[in-house]
Amino acid sequence: MASELWPNDELTQLANRYFSDKGTSYNCAHGYTRVYSALFSPVRTASVRLLEIGLVHGQVQAMNPQDIPNLGCPSLRMWADFLPNADIHGMDIVDFTHLSTDRLKVWQADQGDRQALESLAKTIGGRFDIIIDDGSHASHQQQISLSTLFKHLADGGLYVIEDLHFQPGELEIQGITKTRDFLHGLGGRHRGMRIALDQAEFAYLISQIHSIRFFDSISSRWPLSATADALAVIQKKGTHPFLAGI
Repeated sequence: MASELWPNDELTQLANRYFSDKGTSYNCAHGYTRVYSALFSPVRTASVRLLEIGLVHGQVQAMNPQDIPNLGCPSLRMWADFLPNADIHGMDIVDFTHLSTDRLKVWQADQGDRQALESLAKTIGGRFDIIIDDGSHASHQQQISLSTLFKHLADGGLYVIEDLHFQPGELEIQGITKTRDFLHGLGGRHRGMRIALDQAEFAYLISQIHSIRFFDSISSRWPLSATADALAVIQKKGTHPFLAGI
């Protein structure tokens, strides 16, 4: 049923074609493409720079690694079709650099390593217009990536964090505030909050974030009470030539 919700949505069709769970028919089927289609329509033909963290679903890596050569990086392939003039980059802790193409540049780096993130941003050069974190989903790593890469986001750019309803227990650090809770309380650092940012990083985010909006996942794997506010879209202060007014 979910796959029939947006039959005319080109981005959802692309996600389903390339087996990305951002769509409505594969794996977790979050349906995030309904949000992305609306957000990114102003940049369809623009020369924007996009970075996505996390390139191959963990379940595929664990259970069907033989499929990876054919699947490639599903969401990057989706973005390449949807944003034909974009400069598209992908990053993963696993070495998928052999999946790079003329349109897609794939890098290996640990999203929980500030130095590695800074090095990657410096190597690519310039600023990103859109950053999407679909990586480990561990709270501390999401927070480190946000605090490090937000400095490399263009004015008015968008930073998106997916799957805030799910953190792998084996990667979570006990006592670290969940990223969804951290973002909800970002305006007034709630008492007792323990996060993976230092004071300077926290102050920078507070001073540079224009807005945070949340959207639900439509995945049937979890109850709605869990998937509410699963996707966070953070817009940086300033005016972007294409994303203004988003």
